[in-house]
Amino acid sequence: MSINTAISSVFGSSNAKTNKVTIDVNGKRLDGWTRVSIRRGIEIMPSTFELECTELADKASALPEGAACVIRIGSEPVITGYILTVTRRLSSNEHILSVQGTSKTTDLCECSAKFSTYQFNNIPVISLIKEICKPYGIGVKTVGSIEDVVIPQFSVILTETGYEIIERMTRAAALLFYDDTDGNIIVSKVGSEVAASGFVEGKNVEEVSVRRSMAGRFSSVDMILQTMAPLQVLPSEDNNLAQQMKDLSAAPPAVDPMVKRYRPLLISAEMGDAGYQVAQQRAQWEVNRRFGRSQSVQVITDSWRDQSGKLWTPNTLAPISFPTLKVNTANTLLISETVFRFGNDGTHAEITLMPREAFMPQPIVLNAANSGVVQAMAGG
Repeated sequence: MSINTAISSVFGSSNAKTNKVTIDVNGKRLDGWTRVSIRRGIEIMPSTFELECTELADKASALPEGAACVIRIGSEPVITGYILTVTRRLSSNEHILSVQGTSKTTDLCECSAKFSTYQFNNIPVISLIKEICKPYGIGVKTVGSIEDVVIPQFSVILTETGYEIIERMTRAAALLFYDDTDGNIIVSKVGSEVAASGFVEGKNVEEVSVRRSMAGRFSSVDMILQTMAPLQVLPSEDNNLAQQMKDLSAAPPAVDPMVKRYRPLLISAEMGDAGYQVAQQRAQWEVNRRFGRSQSVQVITDSWRDQSGKLWTPNTLAPISFPTLKVNTANTLLISETVFRFGNDGTHAEITLMPREAFMPQPIVLNAANSGVVQAMAGG
Protein backbone atom coordinates (compact mmCIF):
# COMPACT_ATOMS: atom_id res chain seq x y z
CA MET A 1 0.00 0.00 0.00
CA SER A 2 1.42 3.42 -0.92
CA ILE A 3 1.52 6.54 1.22
CA ASN A 4 -1.02 9.15 0.19
CA THR A 5 -0.55 12.81 1.00
CA ALA A 6 -3.00 15.66 1.16
CA ILE A 7 -2.64 19.36 1.88
CA SER A 8 -3.69 20.67 5.28
CA SER A 9 -6.88 22.20 3.91
CA VAL A 10 -8.51 18.78 3.85
CA PHE A 11 -7.53 17.91 7.43
CA GLY A 12 -10.50 16.65 9.39
CA SER A 13 -12.15 14.96 6.44
CA SER A 14 -11.76 11.46 7.92
CA ASN A 15 -14.57 9.67 9.68
CA ALA A 16 -13.96 9.93 13.44
CA LYS A 17 -15.14 6.34 13.95
CA THR A 18 -12.73 4.72 11.48
CA ASN A 19 -9.45 3.13 12.53
CA LYS A 20 -7.35 4.59 9.72
CA VAL A 21 -4.03 5.77 11.20
CA THR A 22 -2.44 8.92 9.80
CA ILE A 23 0.37 11.29 10.71
CA ASP A 24 0.15 15.05 10.14
CA VAL A 25 3.55 16.61 9.54
CA ASN A 26 4.69 19.76 7.73
CA GLY A 27 1.27 20.48 6.25
CA LYS A 28 0.73 16.97 4.92
CA ARG A 29 -1.27 13.99 6.08
CA LEU A 30 0.37 10.64 5.42
CA ASP A 31 -1.35 7.26 5.59
CA GLY A 32 -0.98 3.76 4.17
CA TRP A 33 0.92 2.30 7.12
CA THR A 34 1.36 -1.47 7.07
CA ARG A 35 2.31 -1.74 10.74
CA VAL A 36 1.22 0.47 13.65
CA SER A 37 1.91 0.56 17.38
CA ILE A 38 0.55 3.38 19.58
CA ARG A 39 1.15 3.18 23.34
CA ARG A 40 -0.41 5.30 26.10
CA GLY A 41 -0.90 4.87 29.82
CA ILE A 42 -1.26 6.58 33.19
CA GLU A 43 2.25 5.46 34.14
CA ILE A 44 3.77 6.05 30.71
CA MET A 45 5.28 9.40 29.85
CA PRO A 46 5.84 10.20 27.10
CA SER A 47 3.34 8.27 25.00
CA THR A 48 5.02 6.62 22.02
CA PHE A 49 4.25 5.51 18.47
CA GLU A 50 5.86 3.52 15.69
CA LEU A 51 4.66 3.49 12.09
CA GLU A 52 6.01 1.36 9.25
CA CYS A 53 5.38 1.08 5.53
CA THR A 54 6.94 0.08 2.25
CA GLU A 55 8.91 3.15 1.24
CA LEU A 56 8.43 4.88 -2.08
CA ALA A 57 10.94 7.37 -3.50
CA ASP A 58 11.08 10.56 -1.40
CA LYS A 59 8.71 9.70 1.44
CA ALA A 60 11.48 9.68 4.07
CA SER A 61 12.17 13.35 3.31
CA ALA A 62 8.51 14.12 4.15
CA LEU A 63 9.11 12.78 7.67
CA PRO A 64 12.22 14.49 9.04
CA GLU A 65 13.42 13.62 12.53
CA GLY A 66 12.56 16.35 15.03
CA ALA A 67 9.47 17.50 13.13
CA ALA A 68 6.26 18.25 15.04
CA CYS A 69 3.50 15.77 14.25
CA VAL A 70 0.04 14.52 15.19
CA ILE A 71 -0.91 10.85 15.10
CA ARG A 72 -4.61 10.30 14.43
CA ILE A 73 -7.00 7.38 14.45
CA GLY A 74 -9.75 8.49 12.10
CA SER A 75 -9.94 12.23 12.78
CA GLU A 76 -9.14 11.85 16.50
CA PRO A 77 -5.64 12.78 17.71
CA VAL A 78 -4.07 10.12 19.91
CA ILE A 79 -0.51 11.48 20.20
CA THR A 80 0.69 15.04 19.58
CA GLY A 81 4.43 15.40 19.65
CA TYR A 82 7.57 14.88 17.62
CA ILE A 83 9.22 12.43 15.25
CA LEU A 84 12.30 11.14 17.03
CA THR A 85 13.78 8.53 14.72
CA VAL A 86 13.41 7.62 11.05
CA THR A 87 14.86 4.28 9.95
CA ARG A 88 15.17 3.02 6.38
CA ARG A 89 15.81 -0.68 5.83
CA LEU A 90 16.78 -2.15 2.48
CA SER A 91 16.97 -5.82 1.53
CA SER A 92 16.85 -7.78 -1.71
CA ASN A 93 13.07 -7.84 -1.74
CA GLU A 94 11.84 -4.86 0.29
CA HIS A 95 12.47 -1.23 1.21
CA ILE A 96 10.97 -0.36 4.61
CA LEU A 97 10.43 3.05 6.21
CA SER A 98 9.95 3.08 10.00
CA VAL A 99 9.01 6.21 11.96
CA GLN A 100 9.19 6.42 15.75
CA GLY A 101 8.12 9.32 17.93
CA THR A 102 6.71 10.52 21.23
CA SER A 103 4.34 12.96 22.84
CA LYS A 104 5.47 16.56 23.46
CA THR A 105 6.03 15.58 27.08
CA THR A 106 9.32 13.93 26.10
CA ASP A 107 11.01 17.29 26.74
CA LEU A 108 9.45 17.46 30.19
CA CYS A 109 10.92 14.04 30.99
CA GLU A 110 14.43 14.60 29.66
CA CYS A 111 15.27 18.29 30.14
CA SER A 112 16.40 20.01 33.33
CA ALA A 113 13.97 22.55 34.74
CA LYS A 114 15.10 26.17 35.13
CA PHE A 115 13.68 28.70 37.59
CA SER A 116 14.59 32.14 38.86
CA THR A 117 14.13 30.69 42.36
CA TYR A 118 14.20 27.10 43.56
CA GLN A 119 12.27 27.67 46.77
CA PHE A 120 8.48 28.08 46.73
CA ASN A 121 6.15 28.91 49.61
CA ASN A 122 2.37 28.40 49.67
CA ILE A 123 2.38 27.52 46.00
CA PRO A 124 -0.74 26.06 44.34
CA VAL A 125 0.23 22.71 42.83
CA ILE A 126 -1.36 23.48 39.45
CA SER A 127 0.29 26.92 39.22
CA LEU A 128 3.78 25.49 39.62
CA ILE A 129 3.08 22.64 37.20
CA LYS A 130 1.95 25.17 34.60
CA GLU A 131 5.13 27.19 35.14
CA ILE A 132 7.24 24.07 34.63
CA CYS A 133 5.40 23.10 31.42
CA LYS A 134 5.15 26.56 29.83
CA PRO A 135 8.66 26.72 28.22
CA TYR A 136 7.94 23.49 26.36
CA GLY A 137 4.60 24.60 24.98
CA ILE A 138 2.82 22.02 27.10
CA GLY A 139 -0.54 22.86 28.63
CA VAL A 140 -2.03 21.53 31.87
CA LYS A 141 -5.57 20.21 32.25
CA THR A 142 -7.25 19.29 35.51
CA VAL A 143 -9.98 16.76 36.24
CA GLY A 144 -12.02 17.33 39.39
CA SER A 145 -11.71 19.96 42.11
CA ILE A 146 -7.94 20.15 42.52
CA GLU A 147 -7.14 23.75 41.53
CA ASP A 148 -6.98 24.90 45.17
CA VAL A 149 -4.50 22.29 46.43
CA VAL A 150 -1.60 24.24 47.97
CA ILE A 151 1.80 23.02 49.18
CA PRO A 152 3.12 25.25 52.01
CA GLN A 153 6.79 24.79 51.14
CA PHE A 154 8.51 23.16 48.18
CA SER A 155 12.17 23.04 47.18
CA VAL A 156 13.36 22.19 43.68
CA ILE A 157 16.62 20.27 43.30
CA LEU A 158 18.85 22.07 40.82
CA THR A 159 19.33 19.13 38.42
CA GLU A 160 15.76 17.80 38.45
CA THR A 161 13.76 17.39 35.27
CA GLY A 162 10.32 18.90 35.01
CA TYR A 163 8.84 15.41 35.22
CA GLU A 164 10.69 14.65 38.47
CA ILE A 165 9.47 17.87 40.08
CA ILE A 166 5.85 17.29 39.04
CA GLU A 167 6.03 13.67 40.19
CA ARG A 168 7.02 14.74 43.72
CA MET A 169 4.39 17.47 43.86
CA THR A 170 1.52 15.31 42.64
CA ARG A 171 2.40 12.51 45.05
CA ALA A 172 2.27 14.98 47.93
CA ALA A 173 -1.14 16.13 46.73
CA ALA A 174 -2.37 12.55 46.09
CA LEU A 175 -2.82 13.18 42.35
CA LEU A 176 -1.88 11.48 39.08
CA PHE A 177 -0.49 13.15 35.97
CA TYR A 178 -0.18 11.69 32.49
CA ASP A 179 -0.20 12.52 28.77
CA ASP A 180 -3.28 13.74 26.98
CA THR A 181 -3.83 13.11 23.28
CA ASP A 182 -3.03 16.75 22.40
CA GLY A 183 0.47 16.59 23.92
CA ASN A 184 -0.56 18.38 27.11
CA ILE A 185 -0.75 16.75 30.55
CA ILE A 186 -3.75 15.84 32.66
CA VAL A 187 -3.61 16.20 36.45
CA SER A 188 -6.29 14.07 38.04
CA LYS A 189 -7.30 11.81 40.86
CA VAL A 190 -7.61 8.09 40.12
CA GLY A 191 -10.34 7.78 37.49
CA SER A 192 -13.99 7.18 38.30
CA GLU A 193 -15.51 7.46 34.79
CA VAL A 194 -16.75 4.13 33.44
CA ALA A 195 -16.41 3.19 29.77
CA ALA A 196 -19.58 2.55 27.76
CA SER A 197 -18.62 -1.13 27.61
CA GLY A 198 -15.92 -3.42 28.85
CA PHE A 199 -14.37 -6.76 28.05
CA VAL A 200 -16.53 -9.86 27.91
CA GLU A 201 -15.44 -13.43 27.25
CA GLY A 202 -16.92 -14.73 24.01
CA LYS A 203 -17.73 -11.27 22.67
CA ASN A 204 -14.84 -8.85 22.17
CA VAL A 205 -11.97 -10.71 23.87
CA GLU A 206 -9.43 -12.59 21.76
CA GLU A 207 -7.10 -13.45 24.63
CA VAL A 208 -7.05 -12.72 28.35
CA SER A 209 -4.60 -13.31 31.16
CA VAL A 210 -5.75 -12.88 34.77
CA ARG A 211 -2.94 -12.67 37.33
CA ARG A 212 -3.43 -13.24 41.04
CA SER A 213 -0.32 -13.16 43.20
CA MET A 214 0.88 -13.02 46.80
CA ALA A 215 4.32 -11.85 45.74
CA GLY A 216 5.34 -8.66 47.53
CA ARG A 217 2.36 -8.67 49.91
CA PHE A 218 2.64 -8.57 53.71
CA SER A 219 0.40 -9.49 56.60
CA SER A 220 1.08 -6.16 58.33
CA VAL A 221 2.90 -2.91 57.63
CA ASP A 222 4.35 -0.89 60.53
CA MET A 223 5.73 2.64 60.24
CA ILE A 224 8.69 2.72 62.63
CA LEU A 225 10.08 5.76 64.44
CA GLN A 226 13.70 6.64 63.82
CA THR A 227 15.00 6.21 67.36
CA MET A 228 18.04 4.84 69.17
CA ALA A 229 15.91 2.96 71.71
CA PRO A 230 16.43 -0.55 70.24
CA LEU A 231 20.20 -0.09 70.45
CA GLN A 232 19.98 0.58 74.19
CA VAL A 233 18.47 -2.81 75.03
CA LEU A 234 20.82 -5.73 75.70
CA PRO A 235 20.12 -8.97 73.78
CA SER A 236 20.03 -10.86 77.08
CA GLU A 237 17.17 -8.81 78.51
CA ASP A 238 13.72 -10.39 78.62
CA ASN A 239 11.69 -8.00 76.48
CA ASN A 240 8.07 -7.92 75.48
CA LEU A 241 8.34 -7.80 71.67
CA ALA A 242 4.75 -6.72 71.15
CA GLN A 243 5.10 -3.80 73.56
CA GLN A 244 8.47 -2.82 72.12
CA MET A 245 7.08 -2.71 68.57
CA LYS A 246 4.09 -0.70 69.78
CA ASP A 247 6.46 1.83 71.37
CA LEU A 248 8.46 2.09 68.13
CA SER A 249 5.46 2.41 65.82
CA ALA A 250 4.41 5.83 64.54
CA ALA A 251 0.92 4.58 63.73
CA PRO A 252 -1.22 1.46 64.12
CA PRO A 253 -0.18 -1.25 61.64
CA ALA A 254 -2.06 -1.64 58.36
CA VAL A 255 -3.20 -5.22 57.82
CA ASP A 256 -3.76 -7.24 54.63
CA PRO A 257 -6.40 -9.80 55.66
CA MET A 258 -5.69 -11.95 52.59
CA VAL A 259 -2.13 -12.72 53.71
CA LYS A 260 -2.50 -15.60 56.16
CA ARG A 261 1.17 -16.16 56.96
CA TYR A 262 3.23 -14.07 59.35
CA ARG A 263 4.86 -11.58 56.93
CA PRO A 264 5.59 -8.23 58.64
CA LEU A 265 7.05 -5.21 56.84
CA LEU A 266 8.74 -2.34 58.72
CA ILE A 267 9.17 1.09 57.06
CA SER A 268 10.86 4.12 58.61
CA ALA A 269 8.50 7.03 59.25
CA GLU A 270 9.66 10.28 57.66
CA MET A 271 10.84 13.23 59.71
CA GLY A 272 8.67 16.34 59.84
CA ASP A 273 5.40 14.41 59.80
CA ALA A 274 3.09 16.27 62.22
CA GLY A 275 1.10 13.76 64.25
CA TYR A 276 2.40 11.04 61.93
CA GLN A 277 -0.61 11.51 59.68
CA VAL A 278 1.44 10.71 56.58
CA ALA A 279 2.80 7.59 58.29
CA GLN A 280 -0.73 6.32 58.82
CA GLN A 281 -1.62 6.99 55.19
CA ARG A 282 1.63 5.44 53.97
CA ALA A 283 1.07 2.16 55.85
CA GLN A 284 -2.40 1.72 54.37
CA TRP A 285 -1.13 2.80 50.94
CA GLU A 286 1.48 0.02 51.04
CA VAL A 287 -1.21 -2.58 51.68
CA ASN A 288 -3.63 -1.17 49.07
CA ARG A 289 -1.06 -0.70 46.31
CA ARG A 290 0.52 -4.11 46.80
CA PHE A 291 -2.95 -5.67 46.62
CA GLY A 292 -3.79 -3.71 43.47
CA ARG A 293 -0.57 -4.64 41.68
CA SER A 294 -1.16 -8.31 42.47
CA GLN A 295 -4.52 -8.35 40.65
CA SER A 296 -3.74 -7.48 37.03
CA VAL A 297 -5.63 -8.38 33.86
CA GLN A 298 -4.19 -8.35 30.34
CA VAL A 299 -6.72 -8.31 27.50
CA ILE A 300 -6.28 -8.51 23.75
CA THR A 301 -9.41 -7.30 21.99
CA ASP A 302 -10.30 -6.95 18.31
CA SER A 303 -11.47 -3.35 18.63
CA TRP A 304 -9.79 -0.06 19.51
CA ARG A 305 -13.10 1.37 20.74
CA ASP A 306 -15.79 0.76 23.33
CA GLN A 307 -19.45 0.27 22.48
CA SER A 308 -20.04 4.01 22.11
CA GLY A 309 -17.20 4.39 19.60
CA LYS A 310 -14.77 5.99 22.07
CA LEU A 311 -11.16 4.85 21.93
CA TRP A 312 -10.07 2.84 24.98
CA THR A 313 -8.66 5.50 27.32
CA PRO A 314 -6.22 5.22 30.25
CA ASN A 315 -7.57 6.15 33.73
CA THR A 316 -11.04 4.91 32.72
CA LEU A 317 -12.90 2.13 34.52
CA ALA A 318 -14.13 -0.82 32.48
CA PRO A 319 -16.30 -3.80 33.52
CA ILE A 320 -14.86 -7.26 32.83
CA SER A 321 -16.42 -10.72 32.65
CA PHE A 322 -14.45 -13.92 32.12
CA PRO A 323 -16.60 -16.75 33.55
CA THR A 324 -14.16 -19.48 32.51
CA LEU A 325 -11.45 -17.77 34.60
CA LYS A 326 -13.97 -17.17 37.42
CA VAL A 327 -14.00 -13.39 36.90
CA ASN A 328 -17.53 -11.98 36.75
CA THR A 329 -19.26 -8.72 35.86
CA ALA A 330 -19.03 -7.47 39.43
CA ASN A 331 -15.42 -6.56 38.66
CA THR A 332 -14.70 -3.08 37.32
CA LEU A 333 -11.03 -2.36 36.82
CA LEU A 334 -9.03 0.70 35.80
CA ILE A 335 -7.43 0.84 32.36
CA SER A 336 -3.78 1.59 33.05
CA GLU A 337 -2.28 1.10 29.60
CA THR A 338 -3.46 0.83 26.00
CA VAL A 339 -1.48 -0.35 23.00
CA PHE A 340 -3.19 -0.01 19.61
CA ARG A 341 -1.64 -2.36 17.06
CA PHE A 342 -2.15 -2.97 13.36
CA GLY A 343 -0.22 -5.33 11.11
CA ASN A 344 -0.44 -8.44 8.98
CA ASP A 345 -2.61 -10.10 11.63
CA GLY A 346 -5.19 -7.29 11.65
CA THR A 347 -6.29 -4.73 14.24
CA HIS A 348 -5.86 -5.39 17.96
CA ALA A 349 -5.79 -3.49 21.24
CA GLU A 350 -3.71 -4.70 24.17
CA ILE A 351 -5.26 -3.42 27.40
CA THR A 352 -3.82 -3.62 30.92
CA LEU A 353 -6.28 -3.28 33.82
CA MET A 354 -5.86 -3.27 37.60
CA PRO A 355 -7.91 -2.28 40.66
CA ARG A 356 -7.98 1.46 41.39
CA GLU A 357 -5.92 0.89 44.53
CA ALA A 358 -2.90 0.05 42.37
CA PHE A 359 -2.58 3.69 41.26
CA MET A 360 -3.19 5.67 44.42
CA PRO A 361 -0.16 8.02 44.75
CA GLN A 362 2.31 7.27 47.53
CA PRO A 363 1.97 9.70 50.50
CA ILE A 364 5.22 11.56 51.21
CA VAL A 365 6.55 14.37 53.38
CA LEU A 366 8.05 16.96 51.03
CA ASN A 367 9.91 19.10 53.54
CA ALA A 368 10.96 17.98 56.99
CA ALA A 369 11.23 21.60 58.10
CA ASN A 370 7.57 22.27 57.41
CA SER A 371 5.20 19.51 58.39
CA GLY A 372 2.24 21.63 57.26
CA VAL A 373 2.48 19.76 53.96
CA VAL A 374 0.13 17.25 55.54
CA GLN A 375 -2.66 19.80 55.14
CA ALA A 376 -2.02 19.93 51.40
CA MET A 377 -2.30 16.17 51.20
CA ALA A 378 -5.58 16.17 53.04
CA GLY A 379 -6.94 18.71 50.58
CA GLY A 380 -6.00 16.51 47.59
